[in-house]
Amino acid sequence: MKKRLLLPILIVVIGIFLVWFFFHDTGKNLFSYPKMPIYFSDEIVPIDDQRHYENKQRFDKEFLLSSERLYQVYLYIKRYPLYIPYIEEELEKYNIPNDFKYLPIAESALKNDVVSTAGAAGIWQFMPETAQRYGLIVDESIDERYNFEKATEAAMQYIQDLYVRFENWTLVAAAYNRGENGLERDMNSQGVDNYYDLYLNEETSSYVFRIVAIKYTFKNYFKYKKKIDSLIGGVYTAPQTQKLTVWKIDDLLVWSKETWYNYKQLKHLNPWILWNTLPEGSWELEVMQ
Repeated sequence: MKKRLLLPILIVVIGIFLVWFFFHDTGKNLFSYPKMPIYFSDEIVPIDDQRHYENKQRFDKEFLLSSERLYQVYLYIKRYPLYIPYIEEELEKYNIPNDFKYLPIAESALKNDVVSTAGAAGIWQFMPETAQRYGLIVDESIDERYNFEKATEAAMQYIQDLYVRFENWTLVAAAYNRGENGLERDMNSQGVDNYYDLYLNEETSSYVFRIVAIKYTFKNYFKYKKKIDSLIGGVYTAPQTQKLTVWKIDDLLVWSKETWYNYKQLKHLNPWILWNTLPEGSWELEVMQ
């Protein structure tokens, strides 16, 4: 009887050890609380003085939410190589602080097909009018908010323009969420010139802290990248693709058959084509190599 019980007990013990090894050690390190002070775009986030006593609560809330939503953080990690390296290159090119690479994670969780209830779309969550202001086509057949590279270029230009207007990177992030006109009205009415002293709506009040919490979650992740990647089954890698210049296409389905390109792949690689047609003009399709 004792021998019969020994094997299942041993299996249970080994199982408990493996869970402890991966989740206790890895989880503890992935979500270890950052040392003070913490920064956003080289600006100290004030959370340890009486004047900004509520800021620590806001940061703690966002950081602990990341801890509770472990599956969501793992999806951030998995999607990270698909988009962030390209965004980092663009940020450097436009002289924008590297911390802004965490903004699209806060905006869209790095999902290019996401649409908010307010109508913002794509990884950068552009509203239609803002997208059109920065040269993106948004109409019934084409929506370039879903064109990752074009939307990223538009986001860089928008962020640069916000910096010219507000001359402070934290205010730029807040304006991206609140809207530049709304944030300027709040600043003028309250006589305040920095984000941390502003009374704002709940979403914008938490927005920068959400970005900072994501930043420090990733800092912890990169300390134990190899172990965590193994735990979650690795990260996503983009397929090898190339750009193909095309002109007007009356029926993308027919065109795909004639050119031997897979229709499903075309739709996945070019989500900015809403229907099955391309109007007059020159267009760059992304296709498999």
